Amino acid sequence: MRAFLLFSLFILVVTGCSVTTYNRSITHGKVENPDIIITAEDKSFSLKGEFTSPFQSSTRYNSLEMPDRDLPKAYRQALHHGAKHVRIKVANSDKEFFGVLALDKADDDGVGPSTQSYKIIVPQAYIDAAKNGKISVVYEYYKLKNDGLIDIGKIKERSWILWLSDQDVFK
Repeated sequence: MRAFLLFSLFILVVTGCSVTTYNRSITHGKVENPDIIITAEDKSFSLKGEFTSPFQSSTRYNSLEMPDRDLPKAYRQALHHGAKHVRIKVANSDKEFFGVLALDKADDDGVGPSTQSYKIIVPQAYIDAAKNGKISVVYEYYKLKNDGLIDIGKIKERSWILWLSDQDVFK
């Protein structure tokens, strides 16, 4: 019985220390590409240059639970956690791209500038990869403070995620 109680206490301490809390709002950001405009499909917001965050989602996709290889199909779950359907206008393209945008809250143990503001950059290579119905995913991440009990310093938390494609594959 004593061993069971000690084991239970150990499990409680270990799991309690590894719980992440996503309650630090990120209230502003910037679309770094001057030639990109991200607009909500329902026209409720448009992001170009500096912006105030129009919503907060709660996808909580980190590299431990959601590796990069699984992200292209993760937009479905993100939509259930507050991500929004968007259109992405790129100046050098004749048509708009379709997309899903998640703007998440930051983990209290997060460190780095992306826990304070969103810095949305969409490299040309990701735009080029989003053709012929293929999904391209771009995001920004931050790391967590290591609490000393469990090494969480290598886990990447994503502050924002943008899925894009030249076809409307996100419905």
